[in-house]
Amino acid sequence: MKTDTHTPEHIFRAQQRLLVPLFQRPYVWNKELQWEPMWRDLKRVLSRYMAQPDAEHQPHFLGAVVVQQVQSPIGEIQQRTIIDGQQRLTTLQLMFDAIHAQLESVGAKRPAGRIKKLIENDEDSCNKPEDKFKVWPTNKDRPAFNEVLAAPFPVDYENLEHSKSKMALAHRFFSESAREWLLENGEDEAQQRAEVLDLCCRELLQIVVIDLAVNENAQEIFETLNARGAVLTAADLIKNFVFQRLTEEGGSSLAESFYKEHWFKFETSFWVETISVGREKFQRSSLFLFHWIVSKTAADLIEREVFSRFKEYTFDSGQSMSEIVSELSESADIYQEKIIQSGDSL
Repeated sequence: MKTDTHTPEHIFRAQQRLLVPLFQRPYVWNKELQWEPMWRDLKRVLSRYMAQPDAEHQPHFLGAVVVQQVQSPIGEIQQRTIIDGQQRLTTLQLMFDAIHAQLESVGAKRPAGRIKKLIENDEDSCNKPEDKFKVWPTNKDRPAFNEVLAAPFPVDYENLEHSKSKMALAHRFFSESAREWLLENGEDEAQQRAEVLDLCCRELLQIVVIDLAVNENAQEIFETLNARGAVLTAADLIKNFVFQRLTEEGGSSLAESFYKEHWFKFETSFWVETISVGREKFQRSSLFLFHWIVSKTAADLIEREVFSRFKEYTFDSGQSMSEIVSELSESADIYQEKIIQSGDSL
């Protein structure tokens, strides 16, 4: 395991793909909690540089990510799996793509060209169409991500097929914010501000990267990073664990088929709805998993113990993960049917 601090120039300039595994939750960042704060942070960096362009500026820290190297065949582009930090890396790609388009729109060709190298791999490095993307989202997010990054400028956001997706909304927010900043003092200064925007994006943002070797235990590190706080629900953690195990059992093809047949349902509106239980609120999928593991183990649990007890059950049951997931999926269908029939909020 190697840990180091890197700028976006260092992370994204390399000819490589950062893959979001299908078992990761979809893109969930939003304007109020993440996009606006990230843009405000960048604006502070821009203002500081504009005020003292000749001074030495310390990069602004954006957080940490964990990636793991993937054994790639000779001739294939280098790949890494994003173990933690996919929301941050995906947002940076959406922001850089939006900025790239606005740089082009004011005629700042060289800054736009430099930013583009952080978004797409060189054509001669790509064997498949999707190889051009530096970051490749999880299955559910790929159509929206592809559409908004491929849309011609100016992007007609209202008529995008996935116009209401968080991918499109994020891209629109950063596009409008970048244009406003570039033209803040009129078109005469746009070229100068474009150079500053390009430089600050590439060199004055900073991310801690934990880079795991192929054989290191990514699941253990993922759990450790998310053991404190409530950023991930029980359903998120269980999903990550389940699909790591399915991949070990039968490779990515088994994991893909089980995701489509058995797990995709948990990302639909019924299952992601927030339910109140007394003074507490839970995502319905997490509440179901709580009930399911209690029924299997006859154990008294509190919500924060669901994930650890689920893991214990999978090891103690003697069943394969594919058998457990099939059974879990069947129970979920019955659970949903009963709730819909009864009109019960739970």
